Amino acid sequence: MPDLLPLLPLVLGLVPDGLRRALAQAGVPCRDQRSAPTAGRFVLFDSREVPRPAIAEGQVVIDVDRLRIAFDADPFAALEDERSCRCEWQISGLRVREAVARVDKVRIRERLLAGLRAMLEAAGGAWLQVAAFPFPYRSVFNFRIDHDDYDRHDFAATLDATAGHEAAISHYLCAADFVGRRDELARLQGQHIGSHGFRHHTFRDAADNRWNIHRGIEALRDEGVEPVGFAAPHGRFNRGLLAALSELDVSHSSEFGLAYDELPFFIGDVLQIPIHPICLGICLEAARDGRGDDLSPDAAAQITLDHFQEVAREAFLAGEPILLYGHPTGRLGRYPRVLSGVLDFVARFDGVWRATLAEWADWWRARAGAKLSVMREGERWIVHAEGLSHSYRTAAEMWRGETVATLPLDQPLTAFDPGDLAFQRRPLRRARPTPRQVGSEGWRESLRNYLDWERVTPIEEIDADTLRHWAKRTLRRIKA
Repeated sequence: MPDLLPLLPLVLGLVPDGLRRALAQAGVPCRDQRSAPTAGRFVLFDSREVPRPAIAEGQVVIDVDRLRIAFDADPFAALEDERSCRCEWQISGLRVREAVARVDKVRIRERLLAGLRAMLEAAGGAWLQVAAFPFPYRSVFNFRIDHDDYDRHDFAATLDATAGHEAAISHYLCAADFVGRRDELARLQGQHIGSHGFRHHTFRDAADNRWNIHRGIEALRDEGVEPVGFAAPHGRFNRGLLAALSELDVSHSSEFGLAYDELPFFIGDVLQIPIHPICLGICLEAARDGRGDDLSPDAAAQITLDHFQEVAREAFLAGEPILLYGHPTGRLGRYPRVLSGVLDFVARFDGVWRATLAEWADWWRARAGAKLSVMREGERWIVHAEGLSHSYRTAAEMWRGETVATLPLDQPLTAFDPGDLAFQRRPLRRARPTPRQVGSEGWRESLRNYLDWERVTPIEEIDADTLRHWAKRTLRRIKA
């Protein structure tokens, strides 16, 4: 006889938004308790916020507050942290620095969901989730190229290095550098092009970001290019940027100031695609600034390639995305072997989807539309699926402890015996170096942040409509 209540979806009472986001990233079927009070057997709630909820007959309550015990700080709050800070990594003798998300969200999410999975399994539940990649892939690979500060030689050398790998390349263009350059843009015909703004700066204010992004999109359209998606200059994220992207109906945004080395997630109606934050540019900067063992630029370039390959290998083995990035001018264009080297390296992996970030975003939205419920009839498990994509093959992953098995979901109803599945242990990713925060914000940096200081906007384009704009324009004129 079948169970009266499905093991999945999980029923979410009042739980932290960070947990909701983590479950959605993992693809775990969930429904809100208010809209479906008897949709599943297991009801999650947070006893720090509400008393034990009323439940239907046969339901089991799980208090997610117990998950906090394994952490020094509240993991749910950490997943919602939107701050960034300057961090340093040790990469083969180089101390590389970048401003990235203050919290390494993927580590927290993985620990948090592993704890919840153990609680559910102990209560007789199951952990089945929509796979992160279309079947039969086990990973996705993309190299994002941010085009700013255009240089003819480096632009051409970078594109030459991508020859034969265009399916896994996404180009994000700073439009001010490509106005009137239709011949150069013709080399990108048929490839994915996104917006990198008009001027190469991520502003604090929504209005400034809206103008910069809109102007960049329109400038590319005037050159015959229809950009899809956005990548913020310097990888920054803030609420002003989010408001602008939402108002302009931009499909996705790719940064590392909100999260890095992480699965995509929705923040509002904008899909955020985190990437790996270490690139050739910051490795060359570390060598130039003496943050290494007297390494030459050539040596720093080789270290970058070695690092890219290590990150790619371990992300592939762990079943995680391989999303890297870099810049042509003075970097990939001067050391194209770094780009061609990692592209050739990943091409040897079986089961990797080589996709643009536009395709990755399209799949992720399609994946979010899949709604699963799981029943058990003796030894058989029944998966009911609604909203499956017609463009991609959707798969489910069933976890047992630390092992996982994959099965395609080609029909609205799939029946299987877990004993017939090939469960395998998925290795942890080791090549995710742990950064340390460096420096503290002094008064000069605080002033620069307040002024939203930058030098890419021509002085005459800075309006004096606010005190901040007036002060920035005045100081720019003094320093001119």
